[in-house]
Amino acid sequence: MHYDLIIKNGTIVTPKKYFKGDITVKNGKIEKCGFSEKSSTADEIFDANGLHVLPGIIDAHVHFRDPGLTEKEDFETGSIAAAMGGITMIADMPNVIPPTSTVERFKEKINIASEKSYIDFALYALLNNENIGRIKDFKKTGALGFKIFLGTSTGEIASPSLVNLLLHMEECHENDMRIGFHCETSEINDYYTKMFKNIEINETEKGLLLSAARPVFSEVLAIQTALCYAQYTKAKIHIHHITSADGALLAAEAKQKGIDITAETCPHYLFLDANDHKQKVYPPLRDKNHKKELWKAIDKKIIDMVASDHAPHTECEKSLPIWDSPAGLCGVETSVPLMLNEINNGNLTLEKYVNLASEAPAKIWGVYPRKGNLNPGADADITIVDMKKKKIISVNELHSKSKTSPYDGMKVKGMPVATIVRGSFVMKDGCLTGKKGYGVLIKPE
Repeated sequence: MHYDLIIKNGTIVTPKKYFKGDITVKNGKIEKCGFSEKSSTADEIFDANGLHVLPGIIDAHVHFRDPGLTEKEDFETGSIAAAMGGITMIADMPNVIPPTSTVERFKEKINIASEKSYIDFALYALLNNENIGRIKDFKKTGALGFKIFLGTSTGEIASPSLVNLLLHMEECHENDMRIGFHCETSEINDYYTKMFKNIEINETEKGLLLSAARPVFSEVLAIQTALCYAQYTKAKIHIHHITSADGALLAAEAKQKGIDITAETCPHYLFLDANDHKQKVYPPLRDKNHKKELWKAIDKKIIDMVASDHAPHTECEKSLPIWDSPAGLCGVETSVPLMLNEINNGNLTLEKYVNLASEAPAKIWGVYPRKGNLNPGADADITIVDMKKKKIISVNELHSKSKTSPYDGMKVKGMPVATIVRGSFVMKDGCLTGKKGYGVLIKPE
């Protein structure tokens, strides 16, 4: 049998097990996952001896800032950074300029991404007070899901009214579409920010002050709102970037009640804390106790997936004083190395990571079994990693337009060495090998 690609001698990792074997690829799809026949030939053979072969990593929460904010990032630079970081597919958020809140803008964004992206992509649509009754139209156009901001963040996008929120969620339930929530409460944030803004503090207290200005209570109240609506509308919901033990507990209780909820956290909430005073992100970093509880929530499968929430800004913007600087951290290129390092430290297994970053996001957002696995018939999206490779993260080597990272100078062990999208190498041995415009829109199945 002749194939387009054979990956030989690798250690293949699934959410349940890992084993030595080969993967054969034909016409962009996985043909076999196990062992290839000795007589098999291929246009390209990649020897993965000593390497681990994972289902393509999906980053289902990025902000590539395109259109309207392309001085910070665009689909070309963002997708290059993703590919260099081992990511085979991203899902982009709608808080751009103008927001992705009409079908016409959604189609325009598809065209932009199709011309620029090196990897496969999916898009969320924004739900607000102006687009009631358009869920079915967005679904037909290819929306992966929807985003609702219950509290303002980058873009200052207002939450829908309580009635419009109800209408949106009823329609999402009717059309079997999942809604993702940014869970903060603007009125609470505004009150505490005004209270703390004029307090004089030293550098080491800045992170704690940001957390106090947008307190855990703000997150909890918003999550409770989303859960209440989900309980009574039966809509499927997803809670983005949970930061706190309190938020994880609410997700656990909701799952026990039978509410269709999935939960996400991000590497910065797992590796950083409020004592790291330089980092401003919304929702904010919490203290070390919350960080520990988030790891426990992952272990207990309360948190279903990990995503980067890659949210770049210019270096000039990030150097502004704390209350003037925009919130958001780069992460699409560093999330895989950070998690692999944690696996090497013995705090996570590769099997669990494959579930968190491949299978779970694909299932949550409706693109499984096409994505998120290595089964025959799936897209040949593959992330190959070297668990022994060491590196020092350097902002000067990252591929985002924004040369900022909270992990600059950090030593990691475990690096992606190849990114394969639908059978084609986009990154190999640290070199970009793909083509701009190769990525395609991925719709829910």
